[in-house]
Amino acid sequence: MEHRIQYLRESYSHDHDGNVVAGKPVGCLAIKVSQRAGPRYLSYQHSVLNPRDQFNRELARQLALGRLVECPVFIRVTGTLTMKQITELVMLNIAQDKHAPGRARKAAKCWLKAAGTFD
Repeated sequence: MEHRIQYLRESYSHDHDGNVVAGKPVGCLAIKVSQRAGPRYLSYQHSVLNPRDQFNRELARQLALGRLVECPVFIRVTGTLTMKQITELVMLNIAQDKHAPGRARKAAKCWLKAAGTFD
């Protein structure tokens, strides 16, 4: 796997059929999982929209990928994880990171709540 790109959203709701409906994007998350032998790590980085700007997917993705190369955040993982579990680890890390932008923490908490992981 090269990179996984996911957009941070301001909210998640449910439609009348119970399906999850994603709100407006407020940032981008780039995740990379190491495939080396021995201890495995995943790395991630994000970009977050300034509230005064209009969201641009391409720009947000490029910023997140550039930051992933320049200053990745690492999480050590054990065992084989699904993409949902990997995303959950990253979102938990962002939600608990006091240095992460407030909008990123809020978006991570929204994702975790929608996934049933966070109250």
